[in-house]
Amino acid sequence: MLAEATARATEAEVRVSEAAETRDSLASSFNQHKADREWMRCHGISDIVKAILDAPENATGIELIKLRAHDAGFKAGYNRCISHMNILAQGKYTDERSGFHGVDTVALLDAALASYNDMSISALEQLDQCLDAEDYVDRLRLLYGDDDEDEVEAGGDGTGGAGTSGTK
Repeated sequence: MLAEATARATEAEVRVSEAAETRDSLASSFNQHKADREWMRCHGISDIVKAILDAPENATGIELIKLRAHDAGFKAGYNRCISHMNILAQGKYTDERSGFHGVDTVALLDAALASYNDMSISALEQLDQCLDAEDYVDRLRLLYGDDDEDEVEAGGDGTGGAGTSGTK
């Protein structure tokens, strides 16, 4: 009977130990998820958006669209002005003196927009690779860096200061 009670107690101790290990593992996992969520809120999302907006492909595509839209708007405004003047001048004004005479600026704008929509941005491809992995937050941290940890490790206080206490 004593051997049976000892065996039951040993088995209960093993289960308690396993339950404690599982609890500690779950608490650690929960804390890691909280830290990952906080990093994504404070750094990850803004870093991702900044990387996409600052991508050279994006900047070049937007600049071309702005140029083509400006040209198309200028030509349309120029031609509208000519049409208003021709009412008074019996049609003697044309767009021959315009730099856009014979140029289909709307087609050029449409081509720039189509090119932009079909463009591949390397920052998005890197993001897709990170998000496909199970440890995507860790990969995003590696890709976009974790500035706060770098500052603290370098002796800073995380706010851009020198990390001194102000006492001598």
